[in-house]
Amino acid sequence: MIRSITYPFLLAVILLFAAGCDKNDYSFGDLTTPGKPVLNVTINGKDATHPYGDGTGNIQLSINSAHAYNYKVDFGDGQQPKTGTVSSISYGYKHTGTKKFTITVIASGKAGISSSSTVDVEIYRAFTPNPDLVKMLTNNGIKKWRVDKDAPGHLGVSSADVFTPAWWAAAPNEKDGLGIYDDVYTFNANGNVFTHTTNNDLFGKKEYLKDFDPTLTGTGDYTLTGPKAAEYTETFGYDGSATTEFITFPVKGHMGMYLGTHKFQVLERTDTHMTLRCVQDPGAWYVKIIAIQ
Repeated sequence: MIRSITYPFLLAVILLFAAGCDKNDYSFGDLTTPGKPVLNVTINGKDATHPYGDGTGNIQLSINSAHAYNYKVDFGDGQQPKTGTVSSISYGYKHTGTKKFTITVIASGKAGISSSSTVDVEIYRAFTPNPDLVKMLTNNGIKKWRVDKDAPGHLGVSSADVFTPAWWAAAPNEKDGLGIYDDVYTFNANGNVFTHTTNNDLFGKKEYLKDFDPTLTGTGDYTLTGPKAAEYTETFGYDGSATTEFITFPVKGHMGMYLGTHKFQVLERTDTHMTLRCVQDPGAWYVKIIAIQ
């Protein structure tokens, strides 16, 4: 009799204990989607006179997104995105010149739920050239150059992946009478002013000389003559890195054959000679110039 009462009693106690135990709560709670990030970009030194900044390439980005706990920021320059919990970020771009970037921000909340925004920023970053390059090119004042027509390989072309004129290298005076050997390139350090004395003729590729005469048709070697090949003046600049140097022009500036490109890598330089390289179809083009003053 005692045994028949005890077992049902124990079973009841166990069931009551089990029913009274709280279950562990493994839910995330309210899964609220983070608010669309509001992005504010401040460009260092930006004002009415310097609309793209002070040339440092530095910006400050602030992010406002309700219910966000983590941010992934891609600054649009090909570098690895930045990830963290901080909503205010300082960043420095490494390009040279004025360039537009698209910044993308992904704001994440609970359970990885996210929202995103983008903002475009146009920023200027200056390049400070090696003083030796400036002195060589301008003599820290005014200096004039011309094509070194007596040198073997003073003009040339190769594939873009090599740095010598492997496909063609001009023999001395090979292009005599075509309007390239009488050109004078004047570099003025005061304001970085470039003057190209053409003597009213320009030699280059016809398809690119349309920059001077839009009525031209056809392709191939060509000498443009007359008023449309007149002397012109524009600015010049510098670009590069600690190991690579470029001389740049904004519109028409060039040295040697006109190939429609305005960025020339300095391969070799002394106080009186330079070997330059530019990239244009079908590869890389070369010119050697010599100081005349």
